[in-house]
Amino acid sequence: MNLTVVIIAILLWVFYKKGSNGLPTWLVKALGVFLVIMLLRNLNEAYHYVFDESDAWWPLIKESAANFSQGLRDLIRSMMKGGG
Repeated sequence: MNLTVVIIAILLWVFYKKGSNGLPTWLVKALGVFLVIMLLRNLNEAYHYVFDESDAWWPLIKESAANFSQGLRDLIRSMMKGGG
């Protein structure tokens, strides 16, 4: 069922971006209401999904930020010394 909700959300976004040639406004509103109802019915699952994913991604983001900071410091030190 979650895949159905994601597919509907993607289709809604695509048709919204397409502009006035997309879906009729009443259908867009109906799909929006459907997505809100699905979110409310599965609020606990959605909450756990968001936090589980953020916990899984955080070490990667932290490592990337540390590597970027170290590289930037090394670049500035190199520039201050007058080159490589």
